[in-house]
Amino acid sequence: MVLAESFARIFFRNCAATGELYPWECSTRICEQFVTGHIATIDFEQNLLINETTQTTYNLQPLGEIKPVIDAGGLFAYARLTGMIKTN
Repeated sequence: MVLAESFARIFFRNCAATGELYPWECSTRICEQFVTGHIATIDFEQNLLINETTQTTYNLQPLGEIKPVIDAGGLFAYARLTGMIKTN
C-alpha cells in the first residue's frame, strides 16, 4: 500500500490497473505521526490505519470500487474473474 494526502488521478488509476498497490488517502499528515520503529496496521474493513506503537487510529478514505480490482490482481485479472473477458 501507499499512503498520501492525495494522489494524481493517473497514479490512482494505475494502482487499480496493475493491482500492485492500494492507494489509501488520509487527511492527516501521517509522516508527522510515525517515527522509525513504529508498527502500523491497516484495517481494510474499517478503513483505518492503526499505529500499534502509540495505539492511535487514523481514518482513511474508502477505496471504493477499485478495491476488488486490486484484490483480483489488476484490471485484466478482475475482468477475467467477473466474466468480462472469457477464458479458455
